Amino acid sequence: MTTGVLIYCFDNPDTQYHKLAERCVAQIKKYLHLEITIVTNLETFKKFKPMGMINYKLVDAKTTNKRTYRGKNVAWYNKERALAYEHSPYDTTILMDCDYFVFSSTLLELANTKFDMMLHDRVKDLTGQNMIEGKDESTLPLVWATVTLFRKTENTKQIFELIKHVQQYYTHYKNLYRIRYENYRNDYAFAIALHQLNLGNRIPTPMSMLADSVDVLTSDDDGIIFKHGNKVNFTSGLDVHIMDKEWCNG
Repeated sequence: MTTGVLIYCFDNPDTQYHKLAERCVAQIKKYLHLEITIVTNLETFKKFKPMGMINYKLVDAKTTNKRTYRGKNVAWYNKERALAYEHSPYDTTILMDCDYFVFSSTLLELANTKFDMMLHDRVKDLTGQNMIEGKDESTLPLVWATVTLFRKTENTKQIFELIKHVQQYYTHYKNLYRIRYENYRNDYAFAIALHQLNLGNRIPTPMSMLADSVDVLTSDDDGIIFKHGNKVNFTSGLDVHIMDKEWCNG
């Protein structure tokens, strides 16, 4: 039985996602010691620095999506994740955004439990301002597709088939569940599929996050230093989702 990490990474004119992925890979190697597969396109692949033994799967990224970042709309390649079941070569997969950084072995421990699919349904804003988990965004209990563990089972295959269906007919499902956001989000597609099939487990702890309005000052292999307003803080040994994807562009 194989266990590995699957990451999607596509650069666009606004964000150099490959720089995020390089940092993400370094943390995975230090704390999880798992095989890694990166799904990317040829243009992004050419920009990666040598990172040792990494598997690459080259695809043609499709995007018709935008996301809001500090008052402007930027390109967003987020629609390939629905194919993760087919793209993953592993029996057990940790599907991870490249802006999610591990500083512990927690995911490895979760991967050794029994589940079909497991993901977060709660988040913790590390600034204490509760800026991330909005209320009344839909009639659906939200889950976060940022980091998703899944096994190659018939149940999981059904979930991903339904995610692809939801993505194709997202306008219908957005209206059905009264989702406020116009743009497609994997969080909602995963939540809809799990709700309709009544499948999937939840990671028992909230996901630690920093909103895109938080400035990341620096990071090392133990944690990050960040600033919000006039306050500076740091993390240590804590896995973190950093929503400010542009912090690595420099």
